[in-house]
Amino acid sequence: MIRITDLNWGVLEAVYLIIVFVVGFAITMAIIPYLIKIMKRRGHIGIDIHKNLKTEVAESGGISIVIGISFASMLLIIFFPSFFNEILIFVLTVALSGLIGYFDDRIKLRSRYKLILTIFTGTLIFLANFFGFIKIESPTIPFLGQLRLTIIYPILAPIIVTVFANTVNMLEGYNGEGSGTSIIALCSLFVCSIIWDSAEGILFTTIALAVLIPFYLYNKFPAKIFPGDVGTLSIGALFAGIALFGSLEAAVFCALLIHIFNSFYVLYSVKGFFESSEILENKSDIILLENDFIKASDEKDAALTLPRLILAKGPLKEPELVKNFYIISLICGFFSIITTLLMVWTIGNLDLITIAIVIVIFGLIITILLHKFPRIRGVVILMVILIVVGYIFLICIDLFIIPIDFVDIVIFGIPLPTNIIISLILVIPGLLLWYYITIKYFWFEIYKMKEGS
Repeated sequence: MIRITDLNWGVLEAVYLIIVFVVGFAITMAIIPYLIKIMKRRGHIGIDIHKNLKTEVAESGGISIVIGISFASMLLIIFFPSFFNEILIFVLTVALSGLIGYFDDRIKLRSRYKLILTIFTGTLIFLANFFGFIKIESPTIPFLGQLRLTIIYPILAPIIVTVFANTVNMLEGYNGEGSGTSIIALCSLFVCSIIWDSAEGILFTTIALAVLIPFYLYNKFPAKIFPGDVGTLSIGALFAGIALFGSLEAAVFCALLIHIFNSFYVLYSVKGFFESSEILENKSDIILLENDFIKASDEKDAALTLPRLILAKGPLKEPELVKNFYIISLICGFFSIITTLLMVWTIGNLDLITIAIVIVIFGLIITILLHKFPRIRGVVILMVILIVVGYIFLICIDLFIIPIDFVDIVIFGIPLPTNIIISLILVIPGLLLWYYITIKYFWFEIYKMKEGS
């Protein structure tokens, strides 16, 4: 990661970013209408299953995202040539992920093959780092600082790309859901990039927003185009690239907490990585009523998903359901900003008073939002518990584990910090407890729904 303050960026660079954003926005906006016609003409359509009319909607709209990102990246290279290597690997990772998604849209790859192929796209980042073409830094964690994972961390890059790509893919399914929550997350990450002084974070969130906003305008209710796997996998790769190149791993984790929660529920119930269409075919989590209201399934074998949990408190129409997702995503964005402020405080560049003021302001906003959107209270409370307990755990590690002078463990010639390994082992019981509480809460809501019906 290169710090903005080391580059002495000024008004000219801000103008460049605005130009890149406008061009990326315009190109994507111009492509989508033609893409809709092409997809419909070729019969590449999906059925809008959350409407009784079963409207036919153009599929694979994510092609516009990949094309828009490619053009915007070319402009970035022209205006910011010193970032050529990072931009090239970033856009290639996104494009390869989109290509895998396009093949999946056409021939329906098995989940295991899709996972393997997305690992391959992440391997591009690992190889670029290995040969010195780019530099991936060890992550900075609140209270702990930068971890000593210089050798091992780049090896994890393919896994990070795979996890983010498939996590975003699993929440998609409702008009404007995936694109809308991603835009909210990217806005928060743009703020985090400024706070963290990350030049790559600024560059990549800018072009990501430039292409996702126009796509959202066509994807929102009533949708005229669906992203397809080409869209969801490329969006997931965007977040992975921002995390790795911008050294914003902890912030991206918090910003995508809504997606991570949903993936957690799905993995628990269907025992694997499946997207929303596969869930609906085999273990549908919802029931469409005659008036276009959507109801949570009360079948025991139905998939556990975040939409089902929100709908357990009563049926909703699609736009209202998606609005709940947006609010959760906004709150997750607050978490990511607070986490980034704690990262800055950890390296000694911020005082706790500023962080306390931000927490109070965000706390008041969250309280108002939870009052207006009572359906999401339980989910948000579980998220707050996870983050707060996580912070306390990190503080304990910093106080009691890190100071101990352990000898590093060497596996296949790779030194692994013993402190970090011990910390990971200690976190397992806490995660299991949180896992138990989360699943219990889910079934509590489902059983309450069944009793009230």
